Amino acid sequence: MEEFDEGLRCQDVHAGLRNVDPNSGSLTPLADTQLIGMAASLAALVRGQEVIDNAQALRAVAAEQLDVSVFAFDQVVLALEDVGFVEGVQRSGGKITRFTESVPYYDDLYAKLGQAWRDREPSETEEQMVLLVDYLADGPVPEEEAASKVGLDSARLPSLLEVGERSGLVKRIQVPDGDVLYSPFFGFENPQVIAELVRDHGADELAQAFAAVRGEQGLPVGDHQPLLQDAISRGLLLAPAVELPNHTLQPFAALPYSLDQELLRSRKPVLEKALALLACLRCGQHFGGATNLPPDALVDVINKLLDPNRGFLNPHDSHERQYRLVHRAGLIRFDPDLKPGGNWVTPRFIDTPDNREALRIARDLITFGEQLDGRVGDEQARQALALGQPFMAPMQTMHRTRIKAPVSPKQWQSVVDAALGRGRAR
Repeated sequence: MEEFDEGLRCQDVHAGLRNVDPNSGSLTPLADTQLIGMAASLAALVRGQEVIDNAQALRAVAAEQLDVSVFAFDQVVLALEDVGFVEGVQRSGGKITRFTESVPYYDDLYAKLGQAWRDREPSETEEQMVLLVDYLADGPVPEEEAASKVGLDSARLPSLLEVGERSGLVKRIQVPDGDVLYSPFFGFENPQVIAELVRDHGADELAQAFAAVRGEQGLPVGDHQPLLQDAISRGLLLAPAVELPNHTLQPFAALPYSLDQELLRSRKPVLEKALALLACLRCGQHFGGATNLPPDALVDVINKLLDPNRGFLNPHDSHERQYRLVHRAGLIRFDPDLKPGGNWVTPRFIDTPDNREALRIARDLITFGEQLDGRVGDEQARQALALGQPFMAPMQTMHRTRIKAPVSPKQWQSVVDAALGRGRAR
């Protein structure tokens, strides 16, 4: 594997291991991979911010939003310092308090972190797990052929699959000829392929369900849509989720088939920010009660944040709670009240290239490129993001989604058969 691919897959392995008890002894053989994966996630969060004045606040955000353990935070920052992505690390009382970042573009980011992973001399288990995830992200493979086709030690395959399936990094589906293995990153990185396979080879009901997602990016998925719930739980459909006030997990399905392949693979952190905002806005649209907002109001929220002459919303007593989700995603910061003596926060857009692109992607997914004039005030913008609830990335939603009605694997049979014929040369 190339160093770029190794760095990328370290981040992907970390994304999966976020679904596993971090104190589990079974993760010990994957410690270096997990650390480099955390470093990649943290680097993507701070890229473009230049100076991190409050590293302890970042520690809390990284723990809550990226599952970068508070105990591993300092080690992760030092790993970034070792590769030159972080400089000027300051400490107080033994804790990192401030640093500057010079995180490069994603190609260099993953290549250098891949080299850092190599320099740590990863275990054979780590090397094989990274290799397995990378191979399966390109397409499914029959389980009986996995070891030979991927180049794995057949004796290690059962233990790799045990951790892989518990974390959601490896999924399986039963077909008449035996089990087929695949990675959810096959669906995450190839939404157009998945959509085409379902359209051309899936049952009519499945094709109609996916067509509904194409018709409304960020479609809320409920109990009455078992096929979409099943696709999410199988890792074949992107669906970030928001925890609603009643503590239920609400997925918002997306099929960003028209995006640049780089956004779907090497720049997934930008897409995740866009999907976080998309889920947040769709929640305001569909679950706002008496204050549900039309789609054009959602677009105007984004336009306000992108406006170079503005980039903020007027202070409000509930902003700190209601914008918490996008604050955790690193899209906004909380500035002091604009009024002298005021004690409310002012949500202000963190204007970095990644964040600006994330907002544009979210806007495009909502409008399909249609230009809508601004017609929303601060109060409506506030309502559109009135959440303050935990956000689940697609990998975590996939793991925690429990379908209410069983869906037969036979409905996926022809789709899987067609998928087996694509991907890297076999």
